[in-house]
Amino acid sequence: MKLKDALKDDLSEEELHLLIRAYDVVGDIAIIIIPPELQSKEKLIGDTILRLHKNIKVVAKRAGNYEGEFRTIQLTIIAGEDRKETEYREHGVRFFLNPEKVYFSVRSSNERKRLAALVKPGEEVLIMFSGIGSFPLVLAKNSPAREIIGIEKSQIAHDYALRNLTSNRKINNVTLLAGDVADLLPDLNRKFDRVAMPLPKTAEMYLDIALHSLKHRASLHFYDFQQTNLFDNSIKKVNTACKRNNRTLIQAETHICGHSGPRTYRICVDACIS
Repeated sequence: MKLKDALKDDLSEEELHLLIRAYDVVGDIAIIIIPPELQSKEKLIGDTILRLHKNIKVVAKRAGNYEGEFRTIQLTIIAGEDRKETEYREHGVRFFLNPEKVYFSVRSSNERKRLAALVKPGEEVLIMFSGIGSFPLVLAKNSPAREIIGIEKSQIAHDYALRNLTSNRKINNVTLLAGDVADLLPDLNRKFDRVAMPLPKTAEMYLDIALHSLKHRASLHFYDFQQTNLFDNSIKKVNTACKRNNRTLIQAETHICGHSGPRTYRICVDACIS
């Protein structure tokens, strides 16, 4: 039964119209949005979700917006168990996380699998802004990469990434580093076959250092927020950075990875760089 149908006898027509029926499920935690007009009914809504889905043990409402350097969001538990940490499984990988303390998007699951399918045997891959290790571990599990290095600035996210790497014992080709990529990459003195930049809001600031880390005729995955019909502007950002760093953009195409706002999408520019 759908949430709206389950609540039709408890909410008025006006309240049902205000009800936001879609919500994310991270492990056994449902993360929902409660409009101010329905605040008095939030416990009812949370209990109904628990009743409808036996796999959900916690219902938390968003108590703000994604903010700060690490794009975290405050959550308030409205039903179920009193905890915010959960276990989540994706493409054969086991993750632990607290969705209030670290940024994580279940909606990027297909994008992580798409990227894994592009990796060729023996590649050395760099994941900038690697968070709880979602991109590195999914790629390690589902691609023939020789080595994957992930770099994350948030110490909380990095600690979860280390825990997640340990929890997936069969994965042995991933190295996770804590710190700012701008500080760590020059010291690594490495060149990679593939570099992914899954940080749409500020990834553009790191294009120069990403290009410095690429081998010739290598692959770059640049993530950006872009409005409909302006996707070429994201390709132009990559091309401008290439010219600035004496590199050549051989080929590029864009892929929609998710919806971000009115007529705005999270996209990925898949680029081949010489």
